[in-house]
Amino acid sequence: NLSADARGHSSWFLTRTNKEHQATMDHPFMKTIYAQTFDKEAYAQYLVGQLHVFQALEAACEGCCSSLPLSAVYDKVLLRREALEKDLLFWDGQQAWSKTPSASTARYLQQLHEDSQDPWMLLCHHFLQYNAVLSGGQFLGRMVSGKAGSTHPEGAEFYSFHLADGEAPHARVQRYLEAVDRLDIPDSKRGQMLDCMRKVYQFLLEMFDEAYAVAKVEGVSFAESKAASAKADAGAKKAAKGPPPPPMPAADKAFTASELKKHNGSKAGIPILTSVLGRVYDVTPAKDLFGKGGPYEMFAGRDGTYNLAVMSLQAKTLDVFDYELEEEEKEALADWLAYFDKRYDRPIGVLSDREHSYGLDDLPRATKIPFEFDEDDEDDSAKAPEKPPAYFDKRYD
Repeated sequence: NLSADARGHSSWFLTRTNKEHQATMDHPFMKTIYAQTFDKEAYAQYLVGQLHVFQALEAACEGCCSSLPLSAVYDKVLLRREALEKDLLFWDGQQAWSKTPSASTARYLQQLHEDSQDPWMLLCHHFLQYNAVLSGGQFLGRMVSGKAGSTHPEGAEFYSFHLADGEAPHARVQRYLEAVDRLDIPDSKRGQMLDCMRKVYQFLLEMFDEAYAVAKVEGVSFAESKAASAKADAGAKKAAKGPPPPPMPAADKAFTASELKKHNGSKAGIPILTSVLGRVYDVTPAKDLFGKGGPYEMFAGRDGTYNLAVMSLQAKTLDVFDYELEEEEKEALADWLAYFDKRYDRPIGVLSDREHSYGLDDLPRATKIPFEFDEDDEDDSAKAPEKPPAYFDKRYD
């Protein structure tokens, strides 16, 4: 049995900051990036803030990167200062990063300075900032390059990593999370770190607010302003629709766990299947996600219920059926069921020889569908991306 305390530190932090993370993803400024409607000056404001933050973060980490806990995760390949300077040259000229930090950025920098006195608090900033760019970088980089009309990664160096041996970004994220899991973090310190991470998200939201205000009031073209407003209005209408519908009843076809494993994407012509709470979905249409080399390849032919609930990409917790979930994790699982129902339609069957510790009746009603903006909010000015951003990667596709 996997108890609520048996999972790693990374999962513990990710599940408890899920609402804060979702708020940043749903921010109107970020939606202008998804839709490629962002204003040049607003984006430069965002980059300036990011440069100040990463410059300070990297300077602070350099002084303690040879000892734990920072030594467990520090990697020069991840450093972003030079990439941000290149992007600012592209978007706003050579002197852009010499600007005084904005009010919200200055508040973040002050908090970062205070937190850097404790390496565990500094780790919180490192954990959130680098995993966010790593996981969402490929998607956001394509959106920014598309807006710039440039050849990727020109103008989007911030999101481009030169990882060793062709390592995929989602694999690098997983390696980072595993390194954090191996740290010996006292329970008392975990609570302080969680508070620190939640503060970081609040500062990020304030920085997004400033960037979005620039786009709205300082010279954005009418066409771009209209497109951005349409995105915001669509989001408001979506929120007014209420929660997603209850889970759809699964078809009668029965699969054993052994039969499910044969549908792992390794053989052409055989559908790719995955199971969530014993509900078997045909995810073949998303073979770029679940097929060989995809960020969710590990879920193909397996039951990923526990991983989805606790936000983990650890292969060892696939096909786990005896476990305990906290309320936040039940909420996350309910939302993922709504996502799979909507994206892949009614489950084609159920697992017949395995039983989960929880059933549909044990879960709360879903409150949202992850990545709903990316799939639904299309207009004539900007089409939604061909696939949602990889959630665990950054969460942190």
